[in-house]
Amino acid sequence: MLVDAFISQEAYQALQALNLIFPGSSSEGLLIGHKRGGQFFVEKIFPSLAGFFPSLEKYNQLDQLFEGRLIGFFSFKPEEKKVKKILVPFACGKLFLKIIPKGEKKLNIQSFVIDYEKKFFLSPIQLKIA
Repeated sequence: MLVDAFISQEAYQALQALNLIFPGSSSEGLLIGHKRGGQFFVEKIFPSLAGFFPSLEKYNQLDQLFEGRLIGFFSFKPEEKKVKKILVPFACGKLFLKIIPKGEKKLNIQSFVIDYEKKFFLSPIQLKIA
């Protein structure tokens, strides 16, 4: 099985902690890490308060702050209108993690790449917790 994305144990624990502190919420945020050979390596997460980011300008400032290491987005139980916010040109090629809590510590994570072919869409990829 070809794995396209890896999430560190530390980043996974941070997602579990968000679920533990805010159960049932629709938290979202940014994925920090790097890409190598077409594979994503999620090292950390950065939760956001409302939406993934307040504006494209703020997203770019955050990307500079994190030294160009923003590689994607995550969302707990994402609504369609929230996902549409990242189906845009600057996000093309980024990773998106859709997280469905399964109790306090177990998370079902679906991983996608934001892709484009006449319109933007989510293309599923394999994910492994490292």
